[in-house]
Amino acid sequence: MKYKWLIVGLVCLSVSVYGQDNVSVLREKAEQGDVEVQVELGNCYLKGDRVSQDYKEAAKWYRLAAEQECAEAQARLGGLYYFGFGVVEDYKEAVKWYRLAAEQGNSLGQVGLSGCYESGKGVLQDFVEAYAWTLVAAQNSGQSITAVIDWLRSQMTSAQIAVAQQRAKELMAIIERKKQVSKLPAGQVPAADITPSGYGSGLLVKGGYVVTCWHVVDKAQKISINCQGKDLVASVVQKDVGNDLAILRVDGADAGASLSFADSVKLGAQVFTMGFPHPGLQGSDVKFTTGSISGMTGPGNTPVYFQISAPLQSGNSGGPLFDEYGNLVGVVAAKLDSLKMLAATGDLPQNVNYAIKSDYLVPLLKTVDGIKIQPSQTKPVNLLSLVEELKKSIVMIKVY
Repeated sequence: MKYKWLIVGLVCLSVSVYGQDNVSVLREKAEQGDVEVQVELGNCYLKGDRVSQDYKEAAKWYRLAAEQECAEAQARLGGLYYFGFGVVEDYKEAVKWYRLAAEQGNSLGQVGLSGCYESGKGVLQDFVEAYAWTLVAAQNSGQSITAVIDWLRSQMTSAQIAVAQQRAKELMAIIERKKQVSKLPAGQVPAADITPSGYGSGLLVKGGYVVTCWHVVDKAQKISINCQGKDLVASVVQKDVGNDLAILRVDGADAGASLSFADSVKLGAQVFTMGFPHPGLQGSDVKFTTGSISGMTGPGNTPVYFQISAPLQSGNSGGPLFDEYGNLVGVVAAKLDSLKMLAATGDLPQNVNYAIKSDYLVPLLKTVDGIKIQPSQTKPVNLLSLVEELKKSIVMIKVY
């Protein structure tokens, strides 16, 4: 197996700094929030050291430490999700924890993330990204991963290798910068170095309000709206948790699109959306996708959603769905999980995505003073001109 080192790294642990402390003593300290002890206790359960081997208990203690940004715990938790030890096998969750560890400079997290990119498990298969993270891991690790490097090189063109080597340099610079920033007092961290915990999209409407999905901003301690290259502070002024909708007020933004809604939306109607999918990978320019209304209901026949064929990715959530006249017909909400569908049915779905119908948005908008709804637009317009005009009001939402 090419990523044998990943398995070895999961189970071959460093010598305990706590000697042979009784596990009950470790547990007491771990329950008090000691991160190092939580990791040690996770190690004990993973190896069966001083306790019966119990992957579920290992995952429990690793998670507590991982949530406190402990890179070692994040990497080991990623490994448990990757192999399905003590938790339900979940490659996307593995990628999440591997990435958090990798970006802190943890070599196990880096090689784990590389393995996910190589195999296409939890992420789209990408040999360039896999090779880049392997090179970074090789710089940080005391173990030899030459075999992995050689195998990846054999699968790539010389141009891909060159791109991956440049990408590795960029990753190492980013990691080093994060290490430097982590040593600064919280009040001295430059705004540009504060990484958002998540991204989404939204529609800025006249009056300085943004329409988006509630799940995009749920639990956010701070919300920032990037509009035309400027970051502006935003806050939630109204929400509909049940229908996953939210309206934000943006300080310093008075421009925006005029809101109009279609009188009716029919099966097969042409629609398009704009947003910011994977801004860290695909860039901060607004992206346009088009499709059609492929279903009048959502999962389980729920009437809240349209099924749409427009391609979506992470970061599109909360973005507007327009018809060919520029009427808002919905708010992009979700995409069908292809990996789960493949596991459940043996079939890989293509472009099965969902948007919340505007019918469920209108009542929420009417509770906010300052938002005006215009009559439905029915006059044919040039699509390119329409997109050019509307894209000025598509905003990236960053949550912290």
